[in-house]
Amino acid sequence: MFPSNKKDLWFYIHVLSLDICLGVSGSGAYAATVTGAKMKWAWWLLLPLSVWVVYTVDHLLDGWRIGTDSVNPRHSFHHKHAKILMFFAGSGIVVCGAVSFLFLREIVFIGGLVLAFAALGHLLLAAWGGIRMGKEFSVAFIYTLGVWFGPIAVVGFRSWTVVLLLSLFFGGTVLNLIMNSLMEAELDEKEGQSYLLRIFSREKVRDWVLRFSLLGTLSSVLLAGWTKRFEPKESAVACLFAAALCAVPGIILRFSEFFSGSQRYRLLGEGIYVLGFLPWLVHW
Repeated sequence: MFPSNKKDLWFYIHVLSLDICLGVSGSGAYAATVTGAKMKWAWWLLLPLSVWVVYTVDHLLDGWRIGTDSVNPRHSFHHKHAKILMFFAGSGIVVCGAVSFLFLREIVFIGGLVLAFAALGHLLLAAWGGIRMGKEFSVAFIYTLGVWFGPIAVVGFRSWTVVLLLSLFFGGTVLNLIMNSLMEAELDEKEGQSYLLRIFSREKVRDWVLRFSLLGTLSSVLLAGWTKRFEPKESAVACLFAAALCAVPGIILRFSEFFSGSQRYRLLGEGIYVLGFLPWLVHW
């Protein structure tokens, strides 16, 4: 179960959702920068840990539901190592609960409870399997809420640019998740998980992602120019990150032949969130 070379190392980072954890930490740094919030160490710990728990439980449920017939590496891995992963996920839940109760601000703690119930509802629906369409939107909503609620609860909406960047972040995350569904469409269909593609054709979904990707990118670049000229206290770098976040799904789908058949699209799609540390480092 342990990596012996770089290729194996990336495999474990991917199937264990550790790349997601690094990305959500970058997203948290981005949200803290945009809002101007100073977050406690407990929040920085809980953000990646709680996301890892949710993703792991989700993959465990998929692995349990599909069983040995899974063709998705994540699902087959979680099915094979279910017991030890359940132990670590359970331990993560205990740690999250204890740290949240002891160290978080009351408003952030209450928000965390609401978020936990939302995640639980999502996981129950995923386990049931009766409602699969729109999973990209529900995951994006929970992800965005988990990243942004704490900073906004601490300092509020200090300017109109926070609302715009929050909206662009959510939109870019939706596009990213739909892009992943398109790139993994064949694997999902073999396991009976087609999500949006159950209703819409791949070509139509791809066209809409390309359009909204371009719209989000151009809007973010224009916002960066505006803030540079008229709102010097705001971060143009933060706007450019939003542009990159919206652009990546469109780039991957536009050059899908280059990205398909490998994990390049995952590396770029998840890696873009790590760049959220850049605006944070600039203002550190």
